[in-house]
Amino acid sequence: MSDENQIVRQPIALADHSRRRLEERIILRFPAIRSLVGRTVWSLPPRSRLRQALIRRSVKLGFEALNRGDFKSAFSAYDPQVEMVPAPQLKGLGLDNVYRGLEGRARFQQRWHAEWGDFQHVPEEVIDLGDDGVFVSGRLRGSGRSSGAAFDSDWAVLCRISAGRIIREHSWLDRDEALEAVGLREQAAPLSARGEDAEAAEPG
Repeated sequence: MSDENQIVRQPIALADHSRRRLEERIILRFPAIRSLVGRTVWSLPPRSRLRQALIRRSVKLGFEALNRGDFKSAFSAYDPQVEMVPAPQLKGLGLDNVYRGLEGRARFQQRWHAEWGDFQHVPEEVIDLGDDGVFVSGRLRGSGRSSGAAFDSDWAVLCRISAGRIIREHSWLDRDEALEAVGLREQAAPLSARGEDAEAAEPG
């Protein structure tokens, strides 16, 4: 795990209702731009203000796209051979232990949407772990499509990065368990999701 001095925490908040932004449309049309920007970001020192602004922006756009079911945009930063490990709490629900490749990652999301159709990722904090990737934590809220039962759960994900692209994604439904798994057991309580602060540093 990276030296704690290289760990950078920042709050994040998503737009309540979003649509594909101009920058997303450009990236989807010219994917080489995404690769260039990704490599540039990860070559910057962890405490670079530009690096942190771009990481926050990328996380924000990615989860907004995921929430609206725009998988093409949501997974545009993923490596074609990405591996996705679902939360341990989901074992026994007929899910695979690992989903491989973009097709597998999309298949997991489609399966999740089929069962939990009305749900939203609500990220509250982004932690840049330097060479170890990006850790995002917050809430997962919604209701089961078949049961109608509401849920509001801890949620966290660790994204490993190589050459500016996500090569492995590991999720949890327990923030403390996730922090311990990534070696941050002593990490302080979550930062407040100060939407106005997070949004002030970047355009809508």
